[in-house]
Amino acid sequence: MKAQAMTAFGAPLTPMDLTQKQPGPGEALVRVTRAGLCHSDLHIHDGYFDFGDVRQPVAIDMPAVLGHEIEGEVAELGEGVSGPAVGTRVAVYPWLGCNACATCRAGDQQLCTALPRRALGVAQWGGMAEYVHVPFASALIPIGDLQPGLGALAMCSGLTAYSALKKIATTPSDQPILLVGMGGVGLMAMALAKNVLPNPVIAADIDAAKREAALEYGAVEAIEPTAEAWKDAASRHGLAGAAIDFVGAPVTFGFGTAALRRGGRYVIVGLFGGKASLPLASLPLRPISIAGSYVGRLDDARELVDLLKSGAAPAPPMQERPLADANAAINDLRAGKVLGRVVLKP
Repeated sequence: MKAQAMTAFGAPLTPMDLTQKQPGPGEALVRVTRAGLCHSDLHIHDGYFDFGDVRQPVAIDMPAVLGHEIEGEVAELGEGVSGPAVGTRVAVYPWLGCNACATCRAGDQQLCTALPRRALGVAQWGGMAEYVHVPFASALIPIGDLQPGLGALAMCSGLTAYSALKKIATTPSDQPILLVGMGGVGLMAMALAKNVLPNPVIAADIDAAKREAALEYGAVEAIEPTAEAWKDAASRHGLAGAAIDFVGAPVTFGFGTAALRRGGRYVIVGLFGGKASLPLASLPLRPISIAGSYVGRLDDARELVDLLKSGAAPAPPMQERPLADANAAINDLRAGKVLGRVVLKP
């Protein structure tokens, strides 16, 4: 199969012909029709995550095929798999675990630590290729006539946003929600928010075009992430009952936690990295809670696809490019030139 493969960290992807793995019992092979490009792909391409004092290296075998936002058609099914049938349009849940441990049995495959790792586009070949091998056919989610590309985005940007929104669903409806960072995941959260939360949503981003997009998706206000801008917005709407940080940088951490009312909840999604400090006594005295949110569960992914199929949420901005343009797309994403999501087409 043809693929855009990573042969070294930081190096441009290389067009390669790779031998695709055939599906065994319980497995599937999917012909990729769309693969979304995510900021996490940039971190993997760099070879590390920024933990502040140290760089946490990425462990991955070369050649590697990136792309965990995968949409396609079922090409082959292994022994014992009854469906979905060959030819069915599917989104592929990529956050696979061992499917046997207590964590996986509880439905939290994305948190599995068993080896070998199985996450598609991270530990195993992903969607920047003509085909993707899926170790568990249960990861295939039929998408019907969903807009092309939206099924792919649902598996990371959509799923990450949906899972994070669910974590703040108990916020009293009269308290505003602050969403920080209107990149691909943040705009997906804006598109979904009105179907998950009754709260007014305030968006924050340094980019005026992204703030404008947030207003189009239903934000009551879209502001620059500064203390002055937040003070002005809070004078009209009140302090935030919860905030979701889709950037995950020291500056957004400081901005987002300062925006919370007493008892508020701060959820970090973004992986920009770095290190932040917080007076420990402020946690019980305010008292706020801080939580991380990592992608989402398989049942969350199925719920989200059903929501999108019903037309309850608009599609975020998508830029479709041929897979051969993967390197240019990576450079544009790294430079902050992408509004919404780039979707690569093999």
